[in-house]
Amino acid sequence: MNWTERDLDLFKSRRQRGKAPPSAKEFDLHVLIADILKRWCLPTWRYTHVASGEHRTKATAGRLARMGVKPGWPDFQFFHLSGACCFIELKRYGGRISEDQQDIAFHLIRAGHGYLLTDSFTDALNALRNWGIVPSTINGSGAS
Repeated sequence: MNWTERDLDLFKSRRQRGKAPPSAKEFDLHVLIADILKRWCLPTWRYTHVASGEHRTKATAGRLARMGVKPGWPDFQFFHLSGACCFIELKRYGGRISEDQQDIAFHLIRAGHGYLLTDSFTDALNALRNWGIVPSTINGSGAS
């Protein structure tokens, strides 16, 4: 059997073919943050992840809209016993914020709430530490 150079490319990784690998999926970043929160979220805080960005059928999207789901809300929402609220919107590297997300972000910031838009696990973890949602002593691996 004769193999051409093109056929052999099928066995190479993207890097070996000279193509940049895609950026990490946004899902992976969400899961990292969720794992940190499951283990380290302080008891005076409650949080949730709003999963409103997945692909849905038109029928499902219509039902959710009818029930009051609004576009643009941040992925993670945090509420403290004192009434403080903080929000994190995660994007994959190079991802863009939608107009609805920008509108909500400005509203939350003007209301005095903590808000972070990031594509970085480190930035998100630092915000969680700075806001007092997780202990300031944990590191990126979740160890204290």
